[in-house]
Amino acid sequence: MNGSDPDDIKSIIEKAKKGDKNAFSSLYASYFAPLYRYIYFRVGSKVEAEDLTQDVFVKAYMSFGRYAYSGVSPLAYFYTIARNTICLLYTS
Repeated sequence: MNGSDPDDIKSIIEKAKKGDKNAFSSLYASYFAPLYRYIYFRVGSKVEAEDLTQDVFVKAYMSFGRYAYSGVSPLAYFYTIARNTICLLYTS
């Protein structure tokens, strides 16, 4: 999906927002690896990075109805959730 047609991404996002689990699974498959790397390089633990990556996708899934696609990769949305999750974890 990375580098895919923006209309395809928009369609997948709209389906995911309506609760289509297959559409969200497609987003998960496309963005898991870069999100995991982002988290891993910040926490330094494979196990913790795996757990946090899963947490981020759960949070994204729960809030995806409010997500507004603006032509920017959904990865930015996942990174924002990851950054906020890591900040909460390490500042509390």
